[in-house]
Amino acid sequence: MKIHVFAALKDFMPSEFELVDSSVTNINEMKEILKLKFPNAEKLIDSCRFSTEHEILSFDQEIKNYENIFVIPPSSGG
Repeated sequence: MKIHVFAALKDFMPSEFELVDSSVTNINEMKEILKLKFPNAEKLIDSCRFSTEHEILSFDQEIKNYENIFVIPPSSGG
């Protein structure tokens, strides 16, 4: 599955990369894998939301055969 990241996350990891760990079954597990791969982004990853092209995913939501997962950091506006 392809992971897409935005904003401040791109300071810590590529904006797009493949996650091939087949043992990941839900979003919480994906968060833990990302924190292990990118330890400098751990705090930011903890505050991110995850989505597909069509919906925001809950943290305990099972990962199906999603082609793309988007990691969305918190944002502030003015």
